[in-house]
Amino acid sequence: MTRGNDAAVPETTMDAFYAAMSTYGDTLPGGYTRQGNSGTRLVFTGIPSPNLNMVYVQPKRVLAEVDEFAGELSAKDVPWSLQVRGEVDPDLQDLAARYGMTVPEETPLLLWDAELLPTLPTTLPQGATVRVVHGAEYDVLAAAMSAGFGVPREMAELLVQPPLLDAPGVTGYVLELNGEGIATGHNIRVGDHVVMLGGSVPEQSRGNGYYRALVAARLRDAVADGARYAISENSPMSRPLFESFGARQFETLTHLTASR
Repeated sequence: MTRGNDAAVPETTMDAFYAAMSTYGDTLPGGYTRQGNSGTRLVFTGIPSPNLNMVYVQPKRVLAEVDEFAGELSAKDVPWSLQVRGEVDPDLQDLAARYGMTVPEETPLLLWDAELLPTLPTTLPQGATVRVVHGAEYDVLAAAMSAGFGVPREMAELLVQPPLLDAPGVTGYVLELNGEGIATGHNIRVGDHVVMLGGSVPEQSRGNGYYRALVAARLRDAVADGARYAISENSPMSRPLFESFGARQFETLTHLTASR
């Protein structure tokens, strides 16, 4: 497991991350969430993505509880994953292998503090505007996400269904260039934390500052709404941008999925 320099990051930060991810299961039709006595968490959305049907494993896990939750998700007809906070020890590896979850991928979790707000850029690229998108306009966000992620429009629509965009604490964003949706993202507010998800920009539009401007605008909005910290689960592409704003890694999630 890789942690940042601040070993004192409170458990409330991880709790906020889990609560934000649970929003998908709690709001999307047919979805649900639950938590075991030892802290294992399950999020089921029904969306065909292993990162949206998850068993979250805690460092002090009870293997029988993890097994129970894994068995529950494995019975669903959707891709799913085990997401481990901490080392994937041999017993957990053996359990995961029984369910075919043998492909590991590490994803850093970064944390940003609102004390860095004055350092954020405040200007937008020429011709660009940023606006909030509610459920009634989910198709605007879906079209931009389809182009940004390179996925079918039907899949993008599942990721930004109106019940999610209209849920308490959720705010969808789109950066438009001359009226066309370019960059996307949505914030999920949990107490004094905001979790930043759904970031995308098409390959042909990258390198022009569009996503950078959108992330800065989302951070400013979150702070104005009372957030103190921002959490982001980063890819190698997005991590340098968040780090340039002062975000620092505080945890690593290891995703265990089936081979494709």
